[in-house]
Amino acid sequence: MVILVALDGRLLLHHRDDKPGVLHPGCWAGFGGAVELGESVEAAAKREVLEETGLAIASPTFLCDLEDKEGRGDMVSLFFVRGPFDPEDVMLSEGQKVGLFHIKDLDTLRVTPFVWRAITMHLIPRLSGRDDQPVPSS
Repeated sequence: MVILVALDGRLLLHHRDDKPGVLHPGCWAGFGGAVELGESVEAAAKREVLEETGLAIASPTFLCDLEDKEGRGDMVSLFFVRGPFDPEDVMLSEGQKVGLFHIKDLDTLRVTPFVWRAITMHLIPRLSGRDDQPVPSS
């Protein structure tokens, strides 16, 4: 999964579909999906963002691996990318809509639990320069 960080620091997230069979229905989340056979996790992240948004990203930065305890228990690799992201540029193929949000406003949204943990435990420290943990290579 990839969290898109706009140049002003807001996060571009998508509102997941609210229908049967969708994990974390109606929650806000980053963009992502399954890794295909023979594909690296980073390549899958790039492909999923392109498929879901129409945006081509380069060099996503590894953030963390987290278990989706509230979903199927999958281990999810999360990345982030900074760029000139604007909802107007997104051609959304999955989900209800996209939005740009200040991190301080995320607690007013229903965010996918593991994405919330990734943002609060890993992304905020990275963006603020307070990350004193080594970054694993992907």
